[in-house]
Amino acid sequence: MSVSHEPSPWPRSLDIAELTTEKPSRTLTRSDIAAAINKRVPKLSQREAGRMLDFVLQEIASALSQGEEYVKLHEFGTFFVRERAARRGRIPLADESAAIWRRKTLNFRPSVGLKEKVEKSPARGRRPRL
Repeated sequence: MSVSHEPSPWPRSLDIAELTTEKPSRTLTRSDIAAAINKRVPKLSQREAGRMLDFVLQEIASALSQGEEYVKLHEFGTFFVRERAARRGRIPLADESAAIWRRKTLNFRPSVGLKEKVEKSPARGRRPRL
């Protein structure tokens, strides 16, 4: 049995802002991530990269919906489901109160390393901290 020691096509740190060709924006879309995957792994077509991304997101959602407490991606962050309590809200246009039912929401907690990379990146349109 032989083990290939070729370098991995996946980078240690994936700088998506550097890989996307569009002008900088405040929103990162699925197509931006698929384009970044395609640039790092040219053997994959844009469509295959998009399918791979969709598959990964479906696996995360499936694991959480089947009762897993959390899904942790090393050096990226943790996805988890949180139970939101029922509460009273209001409809601003009608100026009346409304019931907001109890529900589950998907939350994400970034890793320390991801937070540091975001803090070191150039602030595009961000206000300085006071």
